[in-house]
Amino acid sequence: MGKRAKARSLTAANAGPIEPQELRQRVVGRIVELIRTGNLRPGDRLPPERELVEIFSISRPSLREAMRALSTLGIVEPRHGGGTFVTDLDARTLLAPLDFFLQLSQVNLDDTFESRRIVEIEIVRKAASLAKRGDIADLADMIAAHAKIQKDPVGFRILDSRFHEKLSAIAGNAVLQRVAYGLYNMDLHIRRRATAEPGLIAESTEDHTEIAAAIAAHDPDRAAAAMAHHLAHIKESTMRTLAGQRFDVVESGLKSRGR
Repeated sequence: MGKRAKARSLTAANAGPIEPQELRQRVVGRIVELIRTGNLRPGDRLPPERELVEIFSISRPSLREAMRALSTLGIVEPRHGGGTFVTDLDARTLLAPLDFFLQLSQVNLDDTFESRRIVEIEIVRKAASLAKRGDIADLADMIAAHAKIQKDPVGFRILDSRFHEKLSAIAGNAVLQRVAYGLYNMDLHIRRRATAEPGLIAESTEDHTEIAAAIAAHDPDRAAAAMAHHLAHIKESTMRTLAGQRFDVVESGLKSRGR
């Protein structure tokens, strides 16, 4: 199946074919949402066109129209020979305000990940039971797209958010989906740094692959175990990043005093 055919068959919840215009709107909405939540920030370079085609399962013409719309809105800026970048902070002020207010710290880290475990494990259990053929195909496409972003933290963050939201959509519980969304977004400012850690993208790719395989096998217990394993990895990398930030602050303070 070609990329255009995949784009036409992509569905939000198996509700029928998605028209090219709606698909373009979803790409625009996705980029806007990633900027709004801080997953993409001013100055970030978007992945190359060939990667975005895979990440969004969209045709090149539709992707280009979506990028033109974002450029018209002043949200992204194409630079000749240099790719497409998120514009300065003024672009973010045009977007809706954040709908979460907690910042991740060592104090609430354990509570945050305990909540994610409770919510996301239940989500993948339901997803494994309810996944339809189209859902499984969508997850397979996303897993295949992982190969293109192994050295691209920005591309990974886009694909990672899409993967987790797809799991929630398959589970079909609107309340769980909203709670999972809020919890996912709580520590984005930490995970932005964590995604640059050597080996993290490869590790997450393996975790995502196992989760998708368990859902494809309609095995709730296997899916729950795979998600628990994945969240443990996320927590470990988050803790390492927080520890690194504290070290950087202390080191900076010592250098300042030594001047």
